[in-house]
Amino acid sequence: MPLIALAHRWKLNMAIHLLAGLCLAAPRKNVRWCTTSKAEAKKCSKFQVNMKKVGGPIVSCTRKASRQECIQAIKANKADAVTLDGGLVFEAGLEPNKLRPIAAEVYGTQTKQQIHYYAVAIAKKGTNFQLNQLQGVRSCHTGLGRSAGWNIPIGTLRPFLNWTGPPEPLEEAVAKFFSASCVPCADGKQYPNLCRLCAGTEQNKCACSSQEPYFGYSGAFKCLQDGAGDVAFVRDSTVFENLPDKADQDKYELLCLNNTRKPVDAFKDCHLARVPSHAVVARSVGGKEDLIWRLLQKAQENFGKDKSSAFQLFGSPSGEKDLLFKDSAIGFLRIPSNIDSELYLGFNYINAIQSLKEKSQNPSDVDCVDRLAEGYLAVAVVRKSDADLTWNTLRGRKSCHTAVGRTAGWNIPMGLLFNQLGSCKFDEFFSQSCAPGADPKSSLCALCIGDEKGENKCAPNNSERYFGYTGAFRCLAEKAGDVAFVRDSTILQNTNGGNPEPWARDLKLEDFELLCLDGTRQPVTKARRCHLAMAPNHAVVSREEKAEHLKQVLLLQQVRITRASCPLLTTRVPELGEAVCPEPFFAVPLLEAGGDSVCFMLRSCPESQ
Repeated sequence: MPLIALAHRWKLNMAIHLLAGLCLAAPRKNVRWCTTSKAEAKKCSKFQVNMKKVGGPIVSCTRKASRQECIQAIKANKADAVTLDGGLVFEAGLEPNKLRPIAAEVYGTQTKQQIHYYAVAIAKKGTNFQLNQLQGVRSCHTGLGRSAGWNIPIGTLRPFLNWTGPPEPLEEAVAKFFSASCVPCADGKQYPNLCRLCAGTEQNKCACSSQEPYFGYSGAFKCLQDGAGDVAFVRDSTVFENLPDKADQDKYELLCLNNTRKPVDAFKDCHLARVPSHAVVARSVGGKEDLIWRLLQKAQENFGKDKSSAFQLFGSPSGEKDLLFKDSAIGFLRIPSNIDSELYLGFNYINAIQSLKEKSQNPSDVDCVDRLAEGYLAVAVVRKSDADLTWNTLRGRKSCHTAVGRTAGWNIPMGLLFNQLGSCKFDEFFSQSCAPGADPKSSLCALCIGDEKGENKCAPNNSERYFGYTGAFRCLAEKAGDVAFVRDSTILQNTNGGNPEPWARDLKLEDFELLCLDGTRQPVTKARRCHLAMAPNHAVVSREEKAEHLKQVLLLQQVRITRASCPLLTTRVPELGEAVCPEPFFAVPLLEAGGDSVCFMLRSCPESQ
């Protein structure tokens, strides 16, 4: 055979082998990052190129008009990740979105890290109003539903909104309270006063993106700087990020809750609330969580603060702010896999958001459930048709729980049963249960159904369809269990059309009742007089300045409850400067306390029990 022919045959064979290798090789997974502006899309493209240079996970970019559209894209598996503020983390976690935070932005310095920030109200020095005198002034907001720019300030001002007559939408009440506002993302046609101060042109006026010049933290502050508004609701770092010169910073003041003013650098003593940091969210099931975390780790190692001049992960070009991530971030902290949006945001923040929503909804006889400002109510709910079932006759029945270690779904009811029985053998008290997080082989997981494929049965996350408040109630509604341990609002949210999913679509509130500890039953609307406990009901003794940190610990951390442990927790606060917890306590770091810890002890059940 001629030499040329042999060469051609060799090349052909090599091409065939190469093609076969390419076809057989598993495709590398990529992370589809959602962007909301031309500037973000440009930074994302640079992110993509630079991650390829360092051999990190592949990044691709998709663009949507707003963060809300990004949430929908991730839910529909058309994107994988986006960074959201607390208000949108809450929205993303609701049904049917079911997204969860997987990584929190870290702020502060390397020696004093924190994963929270302060929501503040800022005014120009020389103006003479206080926080309780804002009615009739002009206001600048980061965006509708955003933490520092809407949820926190409007929650703070709610007592002054002067609702009269029938209930009305919250936006309408706010539009009447301020003389004019810029609230990006608001409906300018329905509430023109909320968009009156916005500077965008035509369809971009009041837009939910940087197409509106007064959008976001820097935009709301610019609204104040330009003289369009009298007060801006932003975060503690906003002034410093936009005004590096102290002389310029000193032209502004903070409005304090005690109706005084302080310099802008006194935000720790003068703020509206402390807010969980922005977080990267993903799908709770099939969300590429590990891949996204590897991407973030590799990115911060190579392109974090002062790491590279070619590309800055936490930085934006001149004229832009907070593209993809907050410019003030210094890194990421991975959030444990069993922490959902509610646990991440914390009880106080969730309560504030729900309080705002409740005040603006039209009440009816079934909606007028007594609400407690201090907490929510842990309840035991049953089907009305199961008339013989009471708190005293639960033994041998089937139970539905939110998850092992959760407050309303486990700690409270099982703690009550432990006090009653003196035994930790809960798997023998109920005939069968669904308690996500328990031993999959035990009767505590017998009622669980896993995901749509029947996999991940009894997993302590949304891959188990009976996980969480809604999941536990679904377990009851589908007649898998006889009693569900949830929070009082769960029934309202999933009946009378509150949840459009097929399993809940036709459920009626009047078909369910609550079990009272005295052996009686009450309608769901009587939760205040018929509940197991008010949650969070964990008592912690603390130094005063740490009280707020410690109050949240059970809601924010992965509580270490093993299969052989009782669900009763004893807490001990370390002395000042103590770094190690003495036996038998173990330390649990407080996510939102910037490294502080609290000591816990799990009381293990004696073998005889």
